[in-house]
This record gives sequence, C-alpha cells and structure tokens, in this order.
Amino acid sequence: MKITKRQLRRIIKEELEYGEFARTPEVQAMLQAAGFNADGSFGMDGYPGPSDWQMYSPETMEEAEGWIDAAIEMNDALRKAETALDRGEYRYASDAFYKIVYPVQQKYAKHGAADTEGREVAGNWLEKAGFEW
Repeated sequence: MKITKRQLRRIIKEELEYGEFARTPEVQAMLQAAGFNADGSFGMDGYPGPSDWQMYSPETMEEAEGWIDAAIEMNDALRKAETALDRGEYRYASDAFYKIVYPVQQKYAKHGAADTEGREVAGNWLEKAGFEW
C-alpha cells in the first residue's frame, strides 16, 4: 500500500517546537487585540506582556487565552498594588505583592505565573517604581 505525503501529514500531525505556537499569526493577533506587542512583550500601557512575565509558552489556543488573561490580570494586580502602596495601605512592596499580586499568580499557576520568574518580575517592577521591598 502506497501512502502519499498528503496522507502521511494527515496521519502524523506535524508539531511545532516549544514556543513556536506563541508566534503563530492567530496568537499574535490575540496578543495585539489585548494591547500587547505581537511578540508577547510590553503593551501600549507599558506593563509586562505574557512573555515578559516569563510564563510557560502556550501550545494550544486555550493555553494562549489563559496566558494572555493571566498577564492582563497580573497587570491589573500590579496597578492595584501600586495604588495601595501610594495610599499607604502597605509599607513594603513585598506586603502588597503577597496580598494583591500573588493570589492572581496562584490562580494562573498552570501557566507558570506563580513560578519564581513571575514573582521576580513583579518584585522588580515594584522596586523600580520606587517602593521598598
């Protein structure tokens, strides 16, 4: 029995290398629609994009949606932490981080948001904003 290349491609699903799915046109369009750069970096508002948060690269559209949602919600949490620190609700950025940002990161742990890298991104962001850690 002879099999053509076309038939073989149907049988064997060609897979992308890790991280390549995030660079597909569909994911890039989703990133831009959410206000981020097509490569997943900082958006128009200057806050970190999904790539900047150093989460796991998505491998499916469902994961890409969660990846983008996580970045949006973590950025909202960063804004809330900054506001709370400005108002004097917390003395140290680490306290605001653990009360406001980290719960959001835990919500998206399956995307890598609660890993060390994500915590460091948030901590560095708040320190660069002038808040004592």
